[in-house]
Amino acid sequence: MVIFCIKNNLPQHEIQFLLRTWAKNVGVEVLFAPDSVEGISVGQTADSRIQTSGNFSPDYFRHIKLNAQCLVENQDGKPDYLATAFYMLNCIQEFNDPDPDELGRFRFSNSYQHLYKNAAENIVQGCFNEISTICEIPSPTEKTKFFLTHDIDSVYGAILEDGFNVIKKGRIDLFLRMLFNIAIQKPDWLNMDKIMSIESEYDCKSVFYWIVNQGRINKREVNADYSFHSSTIQKNLKAVKESGFENGIHKSISVDSLSDEIKKFGTLPIGNRYHYLKFHLPEMYHQVESSGIKVDASVGFAEEMGFRNSYGLPFNPFDFNSMKPFSFVEAPLHIMDRTFFQYKKSNPRDAEKDILNFFERNKENCVLSILWHNNFFTDYKFKGYLDLYKKLLSYIKDNNYKAISQDEIIQKYSIV
Repeated sequence: MVIFCIKNNLPQHEIQFLLRTWAKNVGVEVLFAPDSVEGISVGQTADSRIQTSGNFSPDYFRHIKLNAQCLVENQDGKPDYLATAFYMLNCIQEFNDPDPDELGRFRFSNSYQHLYKNAAENIVQGCFNEISTICEIPSPTEKTKFFLTHDIDSVYGAILEDGFNVIKKGRIDLFLRMLFNIAIQKPDWLNMDKIMSIESEYDCKSVFYWIVNQGRINKREVNADYSFHSSTIQKNLKAVKESGFENGIHKSISVDSLSDEIKKFGTLPIGNRYHYLKFHLPEMYHQVESSGIKVDASVGFAEEMGFRNSYGLPFNPFDFNSMKPFSFVEAPLHIMDRTFFQYKKSNPRDAEKDILNFFERNKENCVLSILWHNNFFTDYKFKGYLDLYKKLLSYIKDNNYKAISQDEIIQKYSIV
């Protein structure tokens, strides 16, 4: 048990939240007591065991300048590990973003990760390690786990995207086979059975996120090209569940609320991810909370791999309205196929090198989330990306890492 005495002039709710998250990280119990009790003092003055500026509001963070080590400083010019971890963990740099991209998303180019070139660094873990040192608690060295996911955006698109690719190569036979597969209700991208079979070979299981709304919104944004309630799709959802894998909802870009889309889903799924990673903070946190979802998996950069909140583990974000943690767990996204294929325009060999280097840098104290879309399991337009995914699975198995489920994420990382 670690006892903390937080000075009365400091924001109690925010600091207690941060220290409870730290406690979950290191595996200890915490107790918050008044100054009269002997414990680890948290205050603004230099004689406090943990010194902090005591400023934790989004308005304050909006005007801060991080130091050369990408840390918030206290009033004495020393690293403020509490404020840094709180700021980064909750993605406060994104709150009420005035300069979104063409899809309305927070731009990676506007992030401190881009400025400091540190998207691959688990900075919050470093802050937690410093707090552990002050508290004379051993820093954790738990082996990293992996969270494998698939967003099902399209199942019929192979006839256009892969079909165009094979026709350019003169393979009319392959194009005719794609047409035949559609005719027998087995389009090439309706390949959940293939994905589950591959992952099972490496002792892994994953989550499939499905879109309940169908059709094009505008020239750039498209929802599902399938009818979620069709017998074909429902048969695949059932097969996923019966195979011991998981289904979740992929919040569409329609005007429907997440709660409305869950009604269309039919049952309350455990997890969600926003389509196109299109969301705004802190609004998204409140939408997820009100929906009843227990795990959200949306916090990741589309343009870059790594840590969007500079932390390697799932966590409960902080609610500034209720001044307590949200009840759901955020399991951030770190690796996505389209980051390399679309944004970085990497070939699979270069992507493999970058991803494995990231894995090697983060072998401990992380749950690394991977998104591989179902269309990247075909070898036409996305040639090489199926083999790349198998290499990532091989890395996981050969190094004795484990794949973690949504239920396990809740049980292990929630502080509420």
